[in-house]
Amino acid sequence: MSQSDSRRRFEYFIVATIIAIIALVALDRYSQTAKKTRILRLEIISHHFLTAAANFRSEFLISKVLKNPNDANKGLLINGKWLYASPQGWPASVSPVVGETFRPKDVDCYQLWQLLLLNPAPITPAEFSESTYELRAFARAEACRYLSVGEGAYFDYFPLTGQLLFSVISN
Repeated sequence: MSQSDSRRRFEYFIVATIIAIIALVALDRYSQTAKKTRILRLEIISHHFLTAAANFRSEFLISKVLKNPNDANKGLLINGKWLYASPQGWPASVSPVVGETFRPKDVDCYQLWQLLLLNPAPITPAEFSESTYELRAFARAEACRYLSVGEGAYFDYFPLTGQLLFSVISN
C-alpha cells in the first residue's frame, strides 16, 4: 500500500465523517421543525375554532333578537344537528341542558370540534384511547381540551365564557 492510497483513504474517511455529522445535525433540526409545525397547526386550528365560536355567538344573538325571547330556542341548527349555547351565547353542547353550572362532557367537546370547524382534522373523543389519531378531545372541569398527542400542545375552550387558552408544555 502506497502513501498516496493511505492519504486518499484518510481523506475519504474525513469527508464521510463530516457528511455523517451534517446529516445527524440536519435530522435533528428536521425533527424539531416538524414538531414546531405540528404545534403551529394546532394553534391555527385553535384560531379557526374561536372564530367559528364567535360567528356562532353572533348568529345566535342576532336570531335571539329577531325571535320572541320567550320562545327562542337556545341553540342553532348546524349541519343537521342542534348546537346549544351557554347563557352568554357561546356554543356549548349538543344537549339542551346548558346553564350557569354547565360542565361539558367528552361528547360535547367532540361535537363542538365536528360542528364548528369546516372539514375538521380527525380527532378521538376521549383522553385515553388506542386511536391512531394524533388529536384528542375531552372534557376537563369547565373546559373542553383539544390535545395534540406527543407534541405537548393543547388548547382549552371554556363554553360558558367563550375563552380559549392555547398552551405548549415544554420538556
